[in-house]
Amino acid sequence: MNETSPNGTNEVTSDSIFRVASVSKNFAMFSVLVVENESKLQESYPDLTLDTPVRLVLPEFRLPEKDWENGGKDITLLMLASHTSGMPRESYFTPFNMVTGSGKADAPTIGALWAGATPANVLESARNTNLMFAPGQRAAYSNTGISILASAVVSYYNSLTNSSLTWSELAMQNILTPLNMKHSFFGTIPPGQIPNIGVPGGPNFVDLVVGLGYDPAAGMWSSANDLSKYLHHIWLSPDPLPLITLAQRRRTLRPTVTLPDGKQQAGPGLEIDLITVSSLSNDSASPITKTYAAYGKSGDGGGFHAWIDVIPNLGYGIVVLSQHSGLAEYLRIVPTSVRDSVHEILMPAFAESLAGRMQDRFGGWYADGRDGGIIAEEVEGTGTNKTTYAKLEVKDQILYLRGLTVNGTSALEGLDRLGWDGNDGPRYWSTPEGAVLTPAEGASENDEFGPRAQVWRMMLPGLEVCDWFDFDGYTDENGWPLSKIVLVETGSGVELHYPPYDIIMLRKD
Repeated sequence: MNETSPNGTNEVTSDSIFRVASVSKNFAMFSVLVVENESKLQESYPDLTLDTPVRLVLPEFRLPEKDWENGGKDITLLMLASHTSGMPRESYFTPFNMVTGSGKADAPTIGALWAGATPANVLESARNTNLMFAPGQRAAYSNTGISILASAVVSYYNSLTNSSLTWSELAMQNILTPLNMKHSFFGTIPPGQIPNIGVPGGPNFVDLVVGLGYDPAAGMWSSANDLSKYLHHIWLSPDPLPLITLAQRRRTLRPTVTLPDGKQQAGPGLEIDLITVSSLSNDSASPITKTYAAYGKSGDGGGFHAWIDVIPNLGYGIVVLSQHSGLAEYLRIVPTSVRDSVHEILMPAFAESLAGRMQDRFGGWYADGRDGGIIAEEVEGTGTNKTTYAKLEVKDQILYLRGLTVNGTSALEGLDRLGWDGNDGPRYWSTPEGAVLTPAEGASENDEFGPRAQVWRMMLPGLEVCDWFDFDGYTDENGWPLSKIVLVETGSGVELHYPPYDIIMLRKD
């Protein structure tokens, strides 16, 4: 419901603006990555990274002495971002007892305390408040930690650029503006944005101006369109904007800690859920079960509720924004429930669509083997031959190398023979199922084969535990691992390269 809509229709659109509360924390973490990239352009300062100890960039940061010597001085930006520093939730003491229910955590009771905090207040509280647990021991939600993270980032940035920005100004200048997030801001609502502001029907935080201390923890306003831009350009696009590198994204989209239930994990600025879905296989009527990591962030406060999620393995994200209606006959929209329902539909659909796309791109028979020119006459004859071929197939959303034959001999059996004592032994690779192919994504390896080349690692199918053993220890005379093939998409079709035998095959169907 949008009670400030100029036409009085209470219309909510994808440009309607909601307070997104703790979703702000993801942007606080992201500001570290943005400033990290800027730091690499300067030679006079050491690079800033998530692994940087806070004390090195924020000299004002201090803890009670016992905590400082028990790992506190080694607290990093990553620990603050992933809530593993031991910092308490807030930097103030509430004037009510939540155990006896003598007060409520709402705008009238703690709104002024929460919103009025300054960065200096938060740092002062940290100096005089014991940690909840030893740094790195576990995870516990901390607005204080995120505030200190932002203070560290902007302190470093101001020294780097000879500026005097607040963290909120840094975020507006270096994140929101480059992403063209025109309906996102911190602090007081700009007059021009008032028609787009959603107003919950009950008690709310619309008129609460969050101070600089907690802006990075919960002060952001945004819209579905703006957050979608952020998810796409930063966390999902194969070619992200220059604000983040692929290497940074890989480092960030990984868990820092597993929560006690074993199902949830936390990462820098992210709440990670492992979601298992079932769907029909693309080639049979039997159901298949897959588990995907959903990297998200929630936000709740003062009548507003928000959730953002990205599923990197499937290439999609979702944004859920809601607000209380304040009407007794209406049920509250819970973003996590909406998220779960959407994933239940989209996860299988995206997985099956990607599997179909993979089959179209790479599946089929490869033949007409020819020499690659590295090893003379490895393939019989002076042109191509019919005894060199391979088959790739997608099943249950996995790409398999079903067989690889060179000059009439199985190359996969050759891998097995490396472990045989005589003429027979266990077969791991040379089975009807073949080998699972997963992208290796090594930049130098891919570059050896030119544009649109992808190196794939052969893995044993059906493993129930992590298999640390592979054949990178076995290489050909030129140093190429025996466990890797290369697929190259060219103007004339898809080529399969297997460097150990110096053969190249062309897809035939």
